[in-house]
Amino acid sequence: MSSSSNLSRSSYSPSDPEAPQNNRNFDQSLSPESHSDSFEESIINAQNEMHQKRILALRKELDYLKATEWKFESDKGISQ
Repeated sequence: MSSSSNLSRSSYSPSDPEAPQNNRNFDQSLSPESHSDSFEESIINAQNEMHQKRILALRKELDYLKATEWKFESDKGISQ
């Protein structure tokens, strides 16, 4: 019989003062404004990631050009 008393203590009570506040928070999380804010943040983060990837790719290309520059030094005199 003690289990039934535990159930009655732990059961949800609609008169719980936190219930309306939780519903309000849930409703606010579904609002279009909150989604647009998180969407804009996601876009900014994606743009930053893409920018960092482009910077790394350009850095690798520059390092490669510097490493192979000696191969093309003899061609300078021919093109001038």
